[in-house]
Amino acid sequence: MMKKLLGSAVVVATMFAGPAAANAAVSHSYSITPTTFNKGNNVAMMMPILKGSHTASVNKQIKAFNKQTYKAFVKDYGKSKHAAYDFGYTVLTNNNKYLSLKVTATTTAGDSASQSRYYTINKLYGRQVNMKDLFKKKDFKVMVNKAIKKQAKGTSFTSVNTKTNFYMNKHNKLVVVFDEGQIAPYSQGELQYTVNI
Repeated sequence: MMKKLLGSAVVVATMFAGPAAANAAVSHSYSITPTTFNKGNNVAMMMPILKGSHTASVNKQIKAFNKQTYKAFVKDYGKSKHAAYDFGYTVLTNNNKYLSLKVTATTTAGDSASQSRYYTINKLYGRQVNMKDLFKKKDFKVMVNKAIKKQAKGTSFTSVNTKTNFYMNKHNKLVVVFDEGQIAPYSQGELQYTVNI
């Protein structure tokens, strides 16, 4: 089961970016409230509720992911006492520029299988970003694919797309993520590749 963030609301404080206060850009302020939903002994859900600029869409996406994965769990295992479903999240990055969140649904039934989704908010602009937003050029796929192909030898990787998982790490570098079994055998787990922008 994945380690979850517990306790009361996590406040993502407003900060200043830039060396000179006169030219500094003020980051938008965000908070995350963990909300627990338990549906029996073998189902545990820790849902992150974000508050701040343009978070309604992110919350909607997270709820849809939860609904999709829980529905699949019920369909496959019903009320089996030998299977478990866990939904939780981790804050990966929280600096003056980015807030990146990883949300994971794990099904355990003998073996365990996990699916994750990543959400990144640019705190300076106060909105969720997608991968192409990070590149000034329109050929972001070419640039990212070239970087990943150097690192992902021996996998079935071909190209990123608008639905490819990613987050910004604490050094403000792009990290592209592939679920278990997506481009390599499940035994290799989740694969991550860092791309310099």
